[in-house]
Amino acid sequence: MKVIIVNYRYFIAGGPEKYMFKFMEAAQKRGIEVIPFSVSNPRNEKTPYSKYFVKPRSDALLYQDMKFSVKNMYGMARATVWNFDAERRLRKLIRDTGPDAVYILHEINHLSPSVIRAAKKEGVRVVHRISDFFMFCAKYDFLYEDEICEACLHGNYARACKQKCVKGSGMGTLLRIFAMRIYAKLKIFEDVDHYICTCDFSKNKLAEGGIPEDKITCIPTFIDSSGITPSYSCDRYFLFLGRMARQKGVRYAVEAMKWLKDTGYVLKITGTLSDSREDMEIRNEICENGLENKVVFTGFLQGQELEELISRAACIVCPAIWYENMPNTVIEAYAHGKPVVASRIGSLAEIVDDNETGMLFEMKNSAELAKKLKMFTEDRTLSEKLGRNAREKCEKDYAEDIHMDRVIRVLEGA
Repeated sequence: MKVIIVNYRYFIAGGPEKYMFKFMEAAQKRGIEVIPFSVSNPRNEKTPYSKYFVKPRSDALLYQDMKFSVKNMYGMARATVWNFDAERRLRKLIRDTGPDAVYILHEINHLSPSVIRAAKKEGVRVVHRISDFFMFCAKYDFLYEDEICEACLHGNYARACKQKCVKGSGMGTLLRIFAMRIYAKLKIFEDVDHYICTCDFSKNKLAEGGIPEDKITCIPTFIDSSGITPSYSCDRYFLFLGRMARQKGVRYAVEAMKWLKDTGYVLKITGTLSDSREDMEIRNEICENGLENKVVFTGFLQGQELEELISRAACIVCPAIWYENMPNTVIEAYAHGKPVVASRIGSLAEIVDDNETGMLFEMKNSAELAKKLKMFTEDRTLSEKLGRNAREKCEKDYAEDIHMDRVIRVLEGA
């Protein structure tokens, strides 16, 4: 079997890319050839297929570094609405390699859904994995000023315009909405043969947005836990693992430490504070409540350093304020034998079994989060008990073979 995998990055920057490279490695073990299609970027992994990659949307690789110019504005519009370059290059790649299916991970705002139409024109099966809500939300996360907002799901784009949902830009928001209306007019997402969601919550949202339920299959992500030795002992710290994005709710984990000053435990966060408005709020929270010694920023870690940090944590904290779409951090924690304390929202309410593999708390309720965390300080056996359940769930529900068997069936159209 031969599959083209489509994602706008071919380097690890987040969950979709972690999944992409894990999938490619697992497919290779089964003798499946996976061919990447992406956007040209100096950070990309080496591949002989880079000659097919699409030119970036602007001179700057990051949105915030982009300079105003006619060329860059045209590039943004092209990538957001319809990327003819992506359509042309993908069609050539398909003709040159003869794949059995095209597996799309993330194309919005870079490659654009032109890649869907390209594959369809070449008569190749299209499977789209959904890891956020770009199809239905101008901003992608159903979140406005830290509150859930589903107006776009029901076609109320006027609210998105008023709120300037796309990076606070009126023009950027109008461009995005224009693109969404074009896709609806072209019925582009009807060209997708099948959708894969990671959780029932996302599956239900897709169905609510108009995707036929018989075209959606829920297949959780996976991790090869065979190479990870679980650790059921722990040191005196809780761990926030992942990006320090606002929707991840880091500030609520920091706030919780106000009630845990006398426990001897600290909160470790895998990141550093920047000069952004969100990070300034966190810095003020720390200073105003005397938490300088209770919150530790480890910086970006990877490899053995990161493995050890996870292995010695009492639990992993996921205080998300958006509809998390089965974050990798949860199954990574489970694989290491670590329980997860998470907001009761989105996929987190599905994959964290309350008082079994971790604990759930009311979203944004830092006092309740603190009560959950305090239980680990009062009962040193709790981390091990929940952690063993977590590892068992990981091996049973998120095994590589189970995932690959199900995805391959969808790619084959079986």
